[in-house]
Amino acid sequence: MSGGTGVPAAVAASDGPGGSLRLTSGDAGAAAGRIELTLGATGELRVERSAPGRRTLRTGRIDRALLARVLTALAQAAPGTATADAAADAPGRRLTVTGLLPGGDSAWDDASGTPVPGIGHALGILAAQALEPAAAGRLPAAVVRVDQPAPESAGSAGSADTGDTDAGPRPAAAVGTVAGRPAYALARPGEGFGLAALEDAAPLGGSDTDSGVLPTAVALGTVEDRELFAVGGEDGAVQVWDAVSGELLHGTAGGEGAQVVSAGFVQGVPLAFSAGREGEVRAWHTEDGRALGLLPVGGHGAGALCQARCADLDLLAAGGDDGLVRVWDAATGEQLHLLVGHTDRITALAVLSLGNQALLASAGQDGTVRLWDLATGGPVAVLTGHSGSVTGLAFVPGDGDPRLASCALDGTVRLWDVYTGAAVHGWPAGQGWLTALAAVRVGGRPVLVTGDENGTTVLWDAASGTRIGDCTPAGGFPVNSVAAAEWDGRPRLAVGHGDGTLRIWDAADRTGTWTGAPDGGAVTSVAFCPTGDRPVLVCGTADGAVRCLDPRTGAPLSVPTPHAGAVSGLAFCAAVEGGTAVLVSAGTDGTVRVREALGGAPLQRFTADPAGVTALAAGPVAGRRTVVTGGPDGVVRVWDAAEGRCERELTGLAGPVEVVSLAPLGDREVVTAGGADGTLRIWDARDGGTVGEFTGGGAAARSVALQDLDGEALLASGDQRATLRLWHVSSGALLNEAEVDRVPLAIAFGDAGLHVVGPDGATAL
Repeated sequence: MSGGTGVPAAVAASDGPGGSLRLTSGDAGAAAGRIELTLGATGELRVERSAPGRRTLRTGRIDRALLARVLTALAQAAPGTATADAAADAPGRRLTVTGLLPGGDSAWDDASGTPVPGIGHALGILAAQALEPAAAGRLPAAVVRVDQPAPESAGSAGSADTGDTDAGPRPAAAVGTVAGRPAYALARPGEGFGLAALEDAAPLGGSDTDSGVLPTAVALGTVEDRELFAVGGEDGAVQVWDAVSGELLHGTAGGEGAQVVSAGFVQGVPLAFSAGREGEVRAWHTEDGRALGLLPVGGHGAGALCQARCADLDLLAAGGDDGLVRVWDAATGEQLHLLVGHTDRITALAVLSLGNQALLASAGQDGTVRLWDLATGGPVAVLTGHSGSVTGLAFVPGDGDPRLASCALDGTVRLWDVYTGAAVHGWPAGQGWLTALAAVRVGGRPVLVTGDENGTTVLWDAASGTRIGDCTPAGGFPVNSVAAAEWDGRPRLAVGHGDGTLRIWDAADRTGTWTGAPDGGAVTSVAFCPTGDRPVLVCGTADGAVRCLDPRTGAPLSVPTPHAGAVSGLAFCAAVEGGTAVLVSAGTDGTVRVREALGGAPLQRFTADPAGVTALAAGPVAGRRTVVTGGPDGVVRVWDAAEGRCERELTGLAGPVEVVSLAPLGDREVVTAGGADGTLRIWDARDGGTVGEFTGGGAAARSVALQDLDGEALLASGDQRATLRLWHVSSGALLNEAEVDRVPLAIAFGDAGLHVVGPDGATAL
């Protein structure tokens, strides 16, 4: 998507209220579904995907620079000219534009003599990126803003085969012990969670809707003679309680996404700050990931963060979609200033300390840069000259008068005199959008670093605007964020890309020192927290995760954030040799988190399935801590929990994996999994060999349990149609099948039979 960066006069003049662009593709009756993209005259974005039984809706905004580029291409398109990309895109494309083009309303249809022009491919990319915000994005984060994803909905067509009549969060249950008694935990979405004795249903504690947790997953476990209860919520929060005393041992607050980050010292303690496009600004301890509190922005989130120290105060500034800039004393949480002046979303912030004073620079989609006196909160200057949204700000290090640099979607870099507000210098810095900016000293001279939509990071002499060189990786995904720091006597750059890749470069010789693989979606923000000999790199991603890394090696330092989606599974794992017992959580965000069960210290985070984890189990295998996950593709994956490495994939289930377990069977450990059609399979956890396959009744499996009875293994399972089955494992024979009065969410073998936990409690068979 290269091309012009300005807004053509003819296009801009025709961009009036009520105009729209609409692209449809695909077939609602086909498995891939039908996609409809709608753009409004001022950048409103709406994308809807309809498929049999499913509907996904995303809303947001695009920058006017993207809208202008699309309309310019359409205004220049020759009707009736075939395009090379038409066959590659989804079939049945139709594009209509109303009230936006100078030549009048227009329509294109691949099935007619006027196929959709080449820009239709870019619109397809936009639709895909909006539907899957955490996937690799070819469009920069600066030009596409997707609102917090709404939940997908499903119709009866999607549930007829499995008998699943509830497409939303389902009840969850787990069996264990509390105060030495067999017990179960039960969570009902929207109703809270509770503990009860398995034999007589005596209540052992719990919560109601006022607890602040909307539960989606539960687990029971015993660690160092303490019986623990864990609960996960719709907002991604995970909490661990002492099941006997009811004491909350540790937990994370729910998250609203962490697309922007900042970092620095507050009263000598290294902290990270994060914010999404909803919710409040959050503070985290960079070394152990502990959440330290919230800074309120009225639930509206923030699009830019900046931390600085001024006159013995540690300050944090946040700019929002409402055009307001809030400044806090980061140590106390007291809001010091509310800065009003921008007329559109804030996109960039920077702070310059001047002795006991400090200047804050802010910029936004209104194309202006504003300077503020942080001592008083008063305005200092308004800097105009950019013809597009400003995407980056940096104060230039130097020995003379301070300078402020800015870059924008108009493709230019500009320098400003901080004292007078006058433009000092400026230059075109590429053929496309500039998306990020940083400043660093290289060889004693000030250097500006720009990132662009093509994935290139360019270094410029700040005084002359001369291009010094570039850091250009393969792939071409846009640069979304750049940060600069120095350690070991070398200037370094951290660059975050739209495909989720994170790279560290030596700015002096422009060589890469390490590249981090995508984890958590497109990188949307990076920041350094200098800590002497141990710098910390903080990274925000499109799916709302915060990553704290050692920038010298790429090793993770902490995992401070909750899941970016609902928690889909929880499991305790007993201690292995040389280790400690852990709690493992999985989420619809596709990630798995491993933390100490008693203390909560984060140990590992990895992406198990970008489409979301649907089932989870954990336990020791051959003396190693092991995690088992199931996904919507029917694949069961076995992971080394210490390293986050997938050791093997187990296949054979059709449709999503609904339940998994990891349990000893004789002298080995086995993985048992159930699918959406009720089929169950058992594999050897060590080598992946098949142990058995068992056919269900066509309804989704909801629970499984294994029991070794005098050397003979039995398998029990329950499905969504409230049918319970019992198999002899070695022969595969079905021993019993019975309908019960509740959907079996959890099953446990007892001395006298089976205990079945359903949405309304437990019963014995």
